[in-house]
Amino acid sequence: MLPTPWARRHVLSYSVGLSYSVGRCPAYHPAMRSVEQALDLIAKAAGEPHFTPESIALPEALGRILAADVRMDHDVPPFRRAAMDGFAVHADEIAEGARFQITQAVMAGDVPAAPVAAGEAARIMTGAPVPAGATAVVPVEWTAETDETMVIERLPRTPVHIVGQGEHVRSGAVIAERGSPILPATMGALASAGLAQVEVAARPRVALIGTGSELVPVDHAPGPGAIRNSNSATLFGQCLRVGAAPRDLGIAADAEAPLRAAIREGLGADVLLLSGGVSMGEKDLVPAALAAEGVRCVFHRWAVQPGGPLWFGVKDDTLVFGLPGNPAAVFVGFELLVVPALATRLGRPCRARASLRARYEGPWGKAAPRRRYRPVRLRSGADGTLVAQATPWQGSGDPFGLARGDALAALAEGAAAPADGPALVDVVPLTESLQLWGTA
Repeated sequence: MLPTPWARRHVLSYSVGLSYSVGRCPAYHPAMRSVEQALDLIAKAAGEPHFTPESIALPEALGRILAADVRMDHDVPPFRRAAMDGFAVHADEIAEGARFQITQAVMAGDVPAAPVAAGEAARIMTGAPVPAGATAVVPVEWTAETDETMVIERLPRTPVHIVGQGEHVRSGAVIAERGSPILPATMGALASAGLAQVEVAARPRVALIGTGSELVPVDHAPGPGAIRNSNSATLFGQCLRVGAAPRDLGIAADAEAPLRAAIREGLGADVLLLSGGVSMGEKDLVPAALAAEGVRCVFHRWAVQPGGPLWFGVKDDTLVFGLPGNPAAVFVGFELLVVPALATRLGRPCRARASLRARYEGPWGKAAPRRRYRPVRLRSGADGTLVAQATPWQGSGDPFGLARGDALAALAEGAAAPADGPALVDVVPLTESLQLWGTA
């Protein structure tokens, strides 16, 4: 009688000198972990969120994570300023037909020559400092003027049009919080605070290993039975998108020596990602090789399609993911589990990716016990509802449907196509940093 797959795995693991019993995780559980359970285990294994701070130039800071609160160094505005082009006057003198003597003109960047006395007006531009004594700015479109006088022809709907000193933000106030992503508007706020250099969390170092004797580099023409190593390219881009620093360690063949050598090098990173070699086949050597290199397994398998046999473990402070080899499985595993794990190396909590609710338009297939993720493109429906339109996709081995999408739609465990039309589902956007990291 032929040995069972588990028995064949057991024989193989010892034949290559790897003492990892039948290829199973020591923490193996016969039931696949849910997404929530997997995230909880990753959070516990990752420990307290932490990071290494570094200082970078402000123009280079887009997308980085702030390492400390930023406080404003002065009141904004630093003086009372005009909110409209017009005339600065005493507010209690505003009346239809009131006449004022124009005594000075104040442009942005000027210092007023003198206070405004009763019966006087200062011609003033938006953003200019309001002279002492003036308590309102009458918009120019409500007035008529000669060279020396101004008459209010109509009463302004809003009588003041002055922004007080510190009305936007007071000196010492926190304008950007530790752990928040630096967006374009954040960069403007940091510039207002005088930060030419910004303290940010250093990019987590991520080592990438593609496994499998069938793989060839992307610049090689694949021969019979060979395929190009596209997974590492995908992971490299995903790492860059979330603010990590990837390093491609190349391809490790299905043999003990090259696999363990690559793992040893990769364990110097904050996070090690391997693609392929974690399922039940005779050449799925990754779990045994990781165990032989001292990586403690936390779980193996989760209840997600695509990508059920995903492996996660830890050695010292390095988080290790064995991602299944199919392109969609690699992609989904990274988005749902590796991104929250990387967050812990940026000082942020490990938590589920932020999601939106959208009307799913696409195939459902049969109800399944695993949560199914499908590539979609987001758009606004005619009724204003967010729509998740499924992209053409042939399943786990097809990377091209993923390339056409900008989000992942989650079809819940046990869910079947609704009888009364499209249903609302959770979708994980893949393009915006706020959706990526959420709030600290």
